[in-house]
Amino acid sequence: MARTFAAGLRGSHQVAGELSHDALELFARARDNLYTGRADQDRLLADLVAAYRGGPRQLWGPVILDLLAPALVQLLRELRPVPPLIDEDEIRQQLVLEVLRAAAKIPIRDTFDMKFRLLSRACKPIVRWLAREGRRQRNQASYEALRERE
Repeated sequence: MARTFAAGLRGSHQVAGELSHDALELFARARDNLYTGRADQDRLLADLVAAYRGGPRQLWGPVILDLLAPALVQLLRELRPVPPLIDEDEIRQQLVLEVLRAAAKIPIRDTFDMKFRLLSRACKPIVRWLAREGRRQRNQASYEALRERE
């Protein structure tokens, strides 16, 4: 399942034809992590987040998701579904939504550890949501159990 999630996130090649030459160059530098240090990667990710905020989000959103795809797959492995209400597909959708929400709102004046800050800001509401649902289900009693208590 995680493999199909990663394949879905790596859809930036589909929008690459619509990006300007400078934008394509920025994207190529951000993806080429062999020759860039962590500080440069964070700065490039911050530049992409700024482009996401300023440009058409439907173009820059897939680019950001593509860069974060390996980390998002790892996060997805750590987040456990709470059946029957919350399944893995729902967590995937929420994770993508929260990453894009974090990209729209996170302060970018300081580019230090931008990837970690984006992912932690996206993961926090999901962890709370799953914990809240787990508590709700534990506190819930079936109709039959309630009838037995009477």
